[in-house]
Amino acid sequence: MLKEKYKNFFKVGVAVSDKTIESHAEIIKEHFNSITCENEMKYSSVTKQEGIYDFHKADKIVEFAAENNIPVRGHTFAWHNQTPDWVFEGSKEQLLNRIKSHFAILGERYKEQVYCWDVVNEAIEDKTGLVMRQSKWVEILGENFMDTIFHMVKEQLPNTELFYNDYNECNIEKQAKTIQVIKGMKERGVPIDGVGLQCHHNIYFPSEEDLKRTIEAYADLNMKIHITEMDVSLFEYNDHTRLLKPSVELLKKQAKTYETAFRIFREYKDYIDCVTLWGVADDVTWLDNFPVRDRKNWPLLFDEEHRPKEAYYRIMDF
Repeated sequence: MLKEKYKNFFKVGVAVSDKTIESHAEIIKEHFNSITCENEMKYSSVTKQEGIYDFHKADKIVEFAAENNIPVRGHTFAWHNQTPDWVFEGSKEQLLNRIKSHFAILGERYKEQVYCWDVVNEAIEDKTGLVMRQSKWVEILGENFMDTIFHMVKEQLPNTELFYNDYNECNIEKQAKTIQVIKGMKERGVPIDGVGLQCHHNIYFPSEEDLKRTIEAYADLNMKIHITEMDVSLFEYNDHTRLLKPSVELLKKQAKTYETAFRIFREYKDYIDCVTLWGVADDVTWLDNFPVRDRKNWPLLFDEEHRPKEAYYRIMDF
């Protein structure tokens, strides 16, 4: 099982929903020792109207985790997506009071089960010319809005590790901007404990050299690294190819990609504390509808019948 094989390296986590903890329960319990709610702890998932909360889906996942002695990664407090518009209505002071209350409610509810939080998600701009993504967070709270949010969360959760989480971690330009921002936060005394690298990869990118360079660059920050949302698509981003089933050749390339990545992760075990897969098995994956709708993908370690794939055996063979 994955968690036993990697017990001397890092936790092996998985993203789940309130449905997959039932339909995929046996795989989760056997192989994983960290759980992330894919959507169920996001702002719009727990409250659609101000002051009215519905935690039944998140509670269900946390209860499953507790029953099976699996710690939980919290995901996520502040994001430009899946945050209701009303959160940003009114003055700056109203926004600050609103989010402080939200962080306190969510943090307090799960503080016994959640060992770390992705405090801010995807705030760095991909495009050339800008460092911070232009969002309501930046518009109202300013370019250094993450300072405010990290301090606010640390007040509520002084004993919980706090992470910044983002994608395109191997893109050299975005990587440089992300590291610049995190260094600035550390210099200003912001209580950030680690960086989450999503690692939504495909069988063509990144190369072994790209990934190793990336891990080394983030390791130089001297903070914890979590691989937070890993999957390996069989397609490039804008490839509209639709297959009824994956070819043996594609699955072999995927297996090699996973094998290489996990070998590099093991080499940097002194920095990498957790590696999370963004889904349990190929029958349920967000990549079936993103970025190309209705393009079936097979990006995970277990197939549609919940059987281990070649990629699974490759990362277990060391």
